Amino acid sequence: MTQSHNDFYAPGSDMLLLSSDDVKFCVHRCMLAAASPFFEHMFALPQPPDDPKNEERRPMIPVSEPGSTVHTLLCFIYPIPHPTISSLDELSIILGVAVKYDFLGVISSLRKQLISPAYLRDDPVRVFAIASRYDFEDEAQVASQHTLSINILDCPLSDDFRFITAHSYHRLLVLHKKRSKDAQALLKIPEDVKCLQCSGPYYGAFVPPKWWKEFERMARAELETRPTTDVIFNMPFFARAAEASGCARCASSILDSHQFLSDLKRQIDELPATI
Repeated sequence: MTQSHNDFYAPGSDMLLLSSDDVKFCVHRCMLAAASPFFEHMFALPQPPDDPKNEERRPMIPVSEPGSTVHTLLCFIYPIPHPTISSLDELSIILGVAVKYDFLGVISSLRKQLISPAYLRDDPVRVFAIASRYDFEDEAQVASQHTLSINILDCPLSDDFRFITAHSYHRLLVLHKKRSKDAQALLKIPEDVKCLQCSGPYYGAFVPPKWWKEFERMARAELETRPTTDVIFNMPFFARAAEASGCARCASSILDSHQFLSDLKRQIDELPATI
């Protein structure tokens, strides 16, 4: 049974959209044409005569999307408050339809929502996949930086990856691999960083503190999969290195080395962080 959506049943409307689940939307041709070159070009073509069986006496265009999707899309097109997109699943669907029908303003709005802090925090790899699918280069770069804090080879594989090229995914892998390599190459300790108990000259050769050996080992393992400073420069990580050293004075040595560690963190942070 066909039903009309109450939010779009304006008396001044001059055409209908019919969703895949038989929901009718009374809309204005001028609104669709202004929002979409696709509809603008379609309306410029010769139109078929009115169907006498159409009780609405207005042209009807069937679309392949369900009513809920059409409604959300129209809320972005009309001058009313935009709806809240609550999940990447919903955003991906609406964005796909907006791209299909070339609704430029809707696409622009959704691109901003795609890189919202919540999505970048919770699923940056999927944000990258969605951005890459539609060639949103700026958004893909933003998302690529946020993927550095996770192991991209250990992430759930979403359907969005089915629609991106091998080249796009390869760019992300290269970013992680190169940044990991370059970050690990910076793990070098100067000879003035010492521990009063466990380091110093040994037959003329510099012996680094034991905490550094443990820190370097753990840091390399961490940077191998997550090439960022988020973990390796927090206090719990330093505490683990000090404990693993077995030296009673290494904790004090770490505190005394704060300037060296700050400089090291800055050097890693300054490495290229986007595709």
